[in-house]
Amino acid sequence: MGHKLPVISRGGEAIPDTALEFIFNYLDNPMDRSAASRVCKKWYNVDGRTRKDITIVLCYSIDPPTLAHRFSALEALKLKGKPRASMFKLVPEDWGGYAKAWVPVLTVHCPCLKSIHFRRMVVDDDDLVNIAQGRANMLQVLKLDKCSGFSTNGLETVTRSCK
Repeated sequence: MGHKLPVISRGGEAIPDTALEFIFNYLDNPMDRSAASRVCKKWYNVDGRTRKDITIVLCYSIDPPTLAHRFSALEALKLKGKPRASMFKLVPEDWGGYAKAWVPVLTVHCPCLKSIHFRRMVVDDDDLVNIAQGRANMLQVLKLDKCSGFSTNGLETVTRSCK
């Protein structure tokens, strides 16, 4: 017979999701939120519904649709591509770190997304056009930190379309 985890209760009844969501909003440290989301499936789901800011250290560590499905209220995403060694020419130029797989998912399946920060990624003009068309009404911040592959034409599209 398997062991059951104790249910956190208030006078014999389970704490409702709204109370958990309220509590999770006070967990600012991503490590604390991550630890709390591993307590049980209910807390995992509450974390997914309430987390607003995510940093992905390596763009290949999670599938874009999985991220969009799990974090439905995502407002800010920091996505890192190539490893830091690429700045010192220790990684081949064509290693990867392409934003192409991420852009359609972010523009269609992340309705609350206001801030996108790409770091050491290959972002081409088509990606910027898709971001401008898909997020024009919501996007407030687009940061391209040590990125390559785009031109001033792509940047102009974003500046004309977004806030």
